[in-house]
Amino acid sequence: VDFIVTNSPNSHLSPAYPAFPIFQFQDVFVANPAHFPLTDHKLSLQELQSYPILMLDRKSTTSEFLHHMFQKNQLDLVPEIELTSNDLLIDLARIGLGIAFVPDFCIPEQDQELFILNLEEQMPKRQIVAAYNENMPISQAARQFMEMLGGQPKTP
Repeated sequence: VDFIVTNSPNSHLSPAYPAFPIFQFQDVFVANPAHFPLTDHKLSLQELQSYPILMLDRKSTTSEFLHHMFQKNQLDLVPEIELTSNDLLIDLARIGLGIAFVPDFCIPEQDQELFILNLEEQMPKRQIVAAYNENMPISQAARQFMEMLGGQPKTP
């Protein structure tokens, strides 16, 4: 493996491996207004606990991030459904099975069946990063691809 592309923060990334940001995003909670009439409400994380939360499975960095946000506010997060696909989470939210936690870039523009919930707590922005081992040689193709992503990998 020449490099990986992953979400950050990521507890599995070692500080020994340099990482450069590719782009920044915001995680959001989305719901169908017909099933969750909350468009005019500002919800706290504590209030959000009373609704069925749909999220990525426990092994994902997104799940780790959200669990940390709830713990930081002395709350326990007990999701209704945990899946491995943001697309499926969005589909389930669209049909009213719950409130999905997904990156904002996964929400189609002009989606009439979903709205982004307004939260009292500010969710920190996250990044997609590329990380590599600077002590290992990087192939020319990987180096060019990393440069296209905006990074300048160091040569060992």
